[in-house]
Amino acid sequence: MRWTMSRAKVMVVEDESIVAIDISQRLQSLGYEVTATVSSGEKAVEMAEKTRPDIILMDIVLKGEMGGIEAAEEINKRMKVPIVYITAYSDEETLRRAKVTGPFGYIIKPFEDRELHSVIEVALYKHELERRLAENDELFRAILSSVQDILFTADSEGLLTMVSPGPLAGYGLEADDVLGKGLVEVFGDEVHHEMIGRALKGEPVTYEWTWAPHDKFYFETTLSPLRDFEGNITGVVGIHRDVTEKETARRALERETLINRELADLSKQLLASMSLEEISDSITRKAEALTESRYCLAGFIESGTLKNYTLTENVRRECHLDTDSLKLGGLIEWIMREKEAILLNDPSSDPRYSGVPEDHVEISNLIAVPAVLRDELVGILMVSGKEGGYDEGDLELLQRLADIYALAIYRKMEEDRLKASEERNRALVEKFLKIVTEVLEEIR
Repeated sequence: MRWTMSRAKVMVVEDESIVAIDISQRLQSLGYEVTATVSSGEKAVEMAEKTRPDIILMDIVLKGEMGGIEAAEEINKRMKVPIVYITAYSDEETLRRAKVTGPFGYIIKPFEDRELHSVIEVALYKHELERRLAENDELFRAILSSVQDILFTADSEGLLTMVSPGPLAGYGLEADDVLGKGLVEVFGDEVHHEMIGRALKGEPVTYEWTWAPHDKFYFETTLSPLRDFEGNITGVVGIHRDVTEKETARRALERETLINRELADLSKQLLASMSLEEISDSITRKAEALTESRYCLAGFIESGTLKNYTLTENVRRECHLDTDSLKLGGLIEWIMREKEAILLNDPSSDPRYSGVPEDHVEISNLIAVPAVLRDELVGILMVSGKEGGYDEGDLELLQRLADIYALAIYRKMEEDRLKASEERNRALVEKFLKIVTEVLEEIR
């Protein structure tokens, strides 16, 4: 405790001087320190701030403009000090007015020393308990505001009765706006209904779910039964933990693993003997699938011209392209000239883009990358039509596919050159042998 009976400081507010002296003497005989004895409400407010008593004995009826009740209201605005009313009046109206100020007790004139002692000790004890509760409440609120997880309680109907306000702001919510609402109404996902039902039956549960108020978030929630003092389940207490960063990293790792496996399989496949058209077909199907695109095309250079295009099924069915005069708004010509990749989620805003051929579906987004080997352009790879648009990860993936495409094209062309060279040499040897044979025949 902050006080003991022998050290507690008391201020007396009483406009009858004889009564005030009597009360002061009684208090001193009981071991209390009397900090001041005043006779008006105005003086009571002044001396309360000046002497800082532990408790105030306040006569309800005081002479002057400010009565005891008004003085108590003003003191309560300025400081936290318990006030006990002293009154000779016990009528309902007076007590009703006095109750509004939250007094810590009443003592009716005339009173005995033991009554005075008891009411003071009870008031001091009650005030100390309220102070501790207020401190604990402030600490609890500070904790709720500082934690990153969303702490909450819900009743047996699944309606929120408490929620930590701090984390909610990051998701565009206010605690006052969600109290009284159901978890499903606030956070979506019907899984909350099932899990609350299990927790209300006494089963602690942990589950994962997603929420997309504007961006997509991943959560892990733990629910436990909330019990009253008699052990009855009255609701649930829970924690929503944002695991978006961890889940995003896990999914990225899974995707990277999948991509590496797919690219390894593709590279192995391209080692087999196949035509340039078959190489392009394998690349386009893989690019369309891995980037979740609706359309894909690839082209390789032959005799110095980029015109040998391979189209995926959706392109052939929906785009009505004339591959002999394919321009796509000048983007392909720009890529061939600059040997740089393009990522456009709004092509119409880019000055390099001037539209699509007649009867072609509108392009909402695209990535196009050159297939370059040893600074030589050997092909081009393009995807479009991904729902939600492309990101840098998609661009990086398509560049890796373009690198594989460039190697496969170069390898195939070298094989074809070598084969052509071998055939020429064989033809020369056969011609030479024929000439030698004819010469020998003539000599004979």
